[in-house]
Amino acid sequence: MMPALTLFPAVAGTSLRKRATQIAVAALSGLTLVQASLAQTATITSQVSTATAPVTGINDGPYVFYQTDKGGLDVSWVCNDQVQKRSFTKTANVTLPAPCGYPQALTIRAAESAFPVTARFTADKLAAISDIHGQFDLMQKLLQGNGIINKDWQWTYGKGHLVITGDVFDRGPKVTEALWLLYALEEQARAAGGAVHLLIGNHEAMSLSGNVRYLNKKYAEVARQLGSSYQQMFDNNSVLGRWLRSKPVIIEVNGMLFMHGGLHPDYQNLKLSMAEINEKYRQSLGLSKEQIKTEAVLDYLYGSLGPLWYRGYFNTPKLANDDLAALLQQMKVGRIVVGHTTMDGVYSHYQGKVISIDSGIKGGVKGEMFFWENGKISKAGMDGVHAEIPDGPQKSKDLVD
Repeated sequence: MMPALTLFPAVAGTSLRKRATQIAVAALSGLTLVQASLAQTATITSQVSTATAPVTGINDGPYVFYQTDKGGLDVSWVCNDQVQKRSFTKTANVTLPAPCGYPQALTIRAAESAFPVTARFTADKLAAISDIHGQFDLMQKLLQGNGIINKDWQWTYGKGHLVITGDVFDRGPKVTEALWLLYALEEQARAAGGAVHLLIGNHEAMSLSGNVRYLNKKYAEVARQLGSSYQQMFDNNSVLGRWLRSKPVIIEVNGMLFMHGGLHPDYQNLKLSMAEINEKYRQSLGLSKEQIKTEAVLDYLYGSLGPLWYRGYFNTPKLANDDLAALLQQMKVGRIVVGHTTMDGVYSHYQGKVISIDSGIKGGVKGEMFFWENGKISKAGMDGVHAEIPDGPQKSKDLVD
């Protein structure tokens, strides 16, 4: 028996309903069903080919590693698909050139000698941004437009504090540039009496443990050219990897808690201080999921109710008002500021007790920042015009990591 003729070929990633609708529209335009089906298949095949095409013309770096035997630094760049390398005889106060990738000279300073125990800070003024996801150009415009840095990328926020509530990694094409800018600004802010607080998000934790399912394909090619894995490029033997491992997950500034995901009331059952929680994360960054699950505290911290992943302030079923009030009272703070759950701006929830600041920067088009000054909170976009923070929309589910 002759097999049935298939007019609607099954193509991965395209629903039957959507494909049938597109074919019907094409047929009404004068194409036969077979012509329309073939045209649709060709379009999808072209899209798949584009998505899987090799990345070329890469300019990325620097990737800086501590020498294990000579006490110096080994540095690599990928410049127009060609690996460039240099070595230095010391590990601190080293100025790196900028042949490609990050476009400014960088000064490598001494690594942090001890993990900071301080988790509470006060600031004259504060700005916060979240979920940059490799969108360095948009991050730069937001920081410049709001007086955090100038056109030369130098710190201009004085004694103010800048908080980044995680997720610099993944998705976008300029993760390296974003990390090095924050690395440089941290020292400039400290010299001016201010501070930069980079917090660990779930995508930092994922990348450091080798989970690269959201990795921009550019970085898979960079790792290949450097003869490494992406995880190894940020291991504890690298300058950025060691720097990232000195960063906390939770801090308090001016009576506000900052973290990536949020706090569930069960957090109190751990009976650990913020400094102790941060230390737990520091010791475990880079461990596999299987290793994490061997310890109950770590299993909770990296789970859906932990500070890296929790979404219960926004997704139904939402945390009850009374439970949030009790949590704030126990933590002795008035507000929680988080990223992780993407919205189209900075929003207020629970009558201002929770502020969401994942404003969709990962899309690379627009975004907003959160501000605190003289007890008043506001938001602003790239134009630097401050506005009142509106109440947030109801979200039913956000499955995006």
